[in-house]
Amino acid sequence: MKKILIYSAFTLMAFFTSCSDYLDINTDPNNPTEVDPSLVLPSAEAQIAGALNGYYGVLGGIWSQHWTQSHVASQYRNEDSYGLTKSDYNVAWRELYSDVLIDLSVIRKSAEESENWNAYLQATSLMAYTYQILSDLYDQIPFSEALKGNEGINEPVFDSGQDVYDGLITMLDEALAKDFTADGNTWIQTDFVFGDLGRDGQIDSWIRFANTLKLKIYLRQTEARSAVAQDGITKILNGDNLLLTDAALDIFEDVADRSYPLFETNVRQLNVSTNLRGSHTFISYLVENADPRIDAFFIAGSGGHFGLRQGDFDALSTDIAPDAPDVAIFSPTTAFYLFTTEEVNFMLAEANLRYGNTGDVIGYYNNGVMQSCARHGVNGDGLVSDGGSYAYPDGTFDENLKAIMTQKWVSMVERGYESFFDQNRTGIPALSSVGGDDPNYVPGEYTYSIGGVTNGLFPRRLIYPDLTRRNNSNTPEEEPITEPVWWAK
Repeated sequence: MKKILIYSAFTLMAFFTSCSDYLDINTDPNNPTEVDPSLVLPSAEAQIAGALNGYYGVLGGIWSQHWTQSHVASQYRNEDSYGLTKSDYNVAWRELYSDVLIDLSVIRKSAEESENWNAYLQATSLMAYTYQILSDLYDQIPFSEALKGNEGINEPVFDSGQDVYDGLITMLDEALAKDFTADGNTWIQTDFVFGDLGRDGQIDSWIRFANTLKLKIYLRQTEARSAVAQDGITKILNGDNLLLTDAALDIFEDVADRSYPLFETNVRQLNVSTNLRGSHTFISYLVENADPRIDAFFIAGSGGHFGLRQGDFDALSTDIAPDAPDVAIFSPTTAFYLFTTEEVNFMLAEANLRYGNTGDVIGYYNNGVMQSCARHGVNGDGLVSDGGSYAYPDGTFDENLKAIMTQKWVSMVERGYESFFDQNRTGIPALSSVGGDDPNYVPGEYTYSIGGVTNGLFPRRLIYPDLTRRNNSNTPEEEPITEPVWWAK
């Protein structure tokens, strides 16, 4: 079913993109209301994957120091030097607001009218997921007045990140309170994420998705609003209704414009597969710990696994041979994950370490490591057993949190924007005070980009694209990318 529907989804994506390229976030979300929500949903899901994986996927992988720009290419120098311009992410902003969120609003409105609360929950959950990513990247975003062109709101206000977060919890709680046993609930077979599970399985999985998203929202606030985070996380842990399986779009094919977005944008469209190289930060950590996943993440360089120092894109090929650094591996048929089982386990490990049953932490931690290893075709038992490189320390709070967040970082390859957010929140991995070539360098610690243009300060956010500044006078004054967002440590 999913392999057949992908053709319809990409056809719809092309249709909606062509119709809404000129739109901004003020467009009336009620048009075109004649579109069947079951047809719009796969388009919205596929566009979320395209924007997050294709545009922000590269940025996240570089800023979380899984990858760095090749020294014999130049595609991602702006990202690697922290020298972004206001035009760099115009397309991603437009696609998430003018396409994804509007499409989901159409579904939500139609589902509310027909009392199809299953479809309503799906649209609400995906809207909340999208809004959170945008807020995490930009801090203040249009939210409370967004998508209200039909009400005459042509320049929506930008809400604070904290207000957006509170609004997302309200949205999710309101959707979760609906009657999912009512006759109006139908099976949305076009759903790429849980559409194969039948009506009841789909409803159960989206309920679990919404609760898992709430857990992520509360975890993000542990440093900024610990009381809010503790209250919300405690209730979720007591509810025990989180995802037990991956939430993924496993729909991509080795066909132009239908392949995994990171492969499509970084390999097929650029016609080169060596742009992104293994960062010394990440490679040094994997080598230091004899991590077998390294061969799933990277093609080893000509002399064995070797990481290029972060931002060393001006290194001379006479000093570092073009084929010496590791090359990041991308497949055209990889699934795009909204959540993975290992991510949920690491979230539960952190949640219980902070506010729950500390005796449960080691189990969630071990499961996270082993599930990540299994996903990449290796056995992780030896890594977490006594004496293993990643054995749970069961020590101080800081030692335990470091182990959890570091392993979560390792597991987030190709979703590096999430580990970028986690690092900004927890400070893990730590920021090195020395360069990667210093004898005192600790493998896995972030190093400032050699080509960096921000005077030694690491990026903490994106700057607003000029698309919104041209169309909305309420766009806030520019903050530098080195300014932390509201929940950051």
